[in-house]
Amino acid sequence: MKIAIYFNLPSGGAKRALYEQVKRLVSHHGVDIYTLDSANHDFCDLRNIVKNYHIYPLKYRKKFPLNLLSIYFLLPRLHQKIAQDIHKRNYDVAFICHDFFTQSPYLLRYLDIPSIYFCQEPKREFYEHIPRVNKNFRYQATLPLRLPLKNIDRRNISYAGLILVNSLYSKKLIDQTYVVKASINYLGVDTEKFHPLKLIRENFVLSVGGFNLLKGHDFVIRSLSLIPSKLRPKFVIVGNGGEDELYLRRLARKNDVDLEMHQDVSDEKLLHWYNKARLFAYAPHNEPFGLAPLEATACGLPVVAVNEGGVGEILQNLSSCRLIKRNESQMSKLITQKLNDKYNYSKIEKDIDIIKKKLNWDLSVKKLEKYFQKLCQK
Repeated sequence: MKIAIYFNLPSGGAKRALYEQVKRLVSHHGVDIYTLDSANHDFCDLRNIVKNYHIYPLKYRKKFPLNLLSIYFLLPRLHQKIAQDIHKRNYDVAFICHDFFTQSPYLLRYLDIPSIYFCQEPKREFYEHIPRVNKNFRYQATLPLRLPLKNIDRRNISYAGLILVNSLYSKKLIDQTYVVKASINYLGVDTEKFHPLKLIRENFVLSVGGFNLLKGHDFVIRSLSLIPSKLRPKFVIVGNGGEDELYLRRLARKNDVDLEMHQDVSDEKLLHWYNKARLFAYAPHNEPFGLAPLEATACGLPVVAVNEGGVGEILQNLSSCRLIKRNESQMSKLITQKLNDKYNYSKIEKDIDIIKKKLNWDLSVKKLEKYFQKLCQK
């Protein structure tokens, strides 16, 4: 099968998922990449595993309101050009990922071949409250001029031949938000990349995710502040940056929490963080899937997580993962309990086996290939 893939993603879970999918698809199919110069190409670099990697330049103006004019007028023209190039090369199917400008890409409108759109989540700013500290006034003031993005996203997704999502939670959300019928394709973990190193674990709590309030790092900081200072562990956040970094640092100082933040680390360094930490704390708001706690578990790290979004659905069968409501006192007590418990690798080893058997990328991509075949047979 000949597959054209489009993405315009920053670093993060969606780009990692695409990398793992492409890494397996190229062994059985012809895969070409179509992307923009605004995407993050270095993180989970696909240029190392595909032969044809087409990068299209977008004359994007970063300053408001010129940035919106670029999205409303220049971006659709560029996607028309990409669609024309795809049609010239006779692909069987197009696999479409997010465009962080519009969420659902304009490209879906212009394709004449079968298309699968992997929708990790809706354009959340238009459908739920997003916690903000920085730039909140600016966000509210510019909202009227950004509202067309909501309709652009809704119109674009309506052209998809098939919509895939990453969890049952996401399916219910996407079905309701866009009035469509999506299908589930669970993501996975590369347990060859993320595995126990049996290092000496240190007394700190780890979390992975962007430096913004949507990831719930402020909740973890306040929870840690409730632990007596003599027992309070250090908190380490590994992420790809974010607008709330300064706020989180100030919040930690105010609450006497020893905070370290590490940005854009390599997979090798991330593996070591997973293997050096004593506990993984995960508290994002309505995360649709949550790769990070699965990666942590695969590295032998116990997890405490807020049971929101698709997180509970993914972690519920893992005995080393504890799920709680968004309650700082409860989180604080559970962290203290977990840090006092004797580390039990044999218990986590059973969870690692579950991940290897049921939440692995080979299984995920095999199901994805079945969706490709089903769509092309219509």
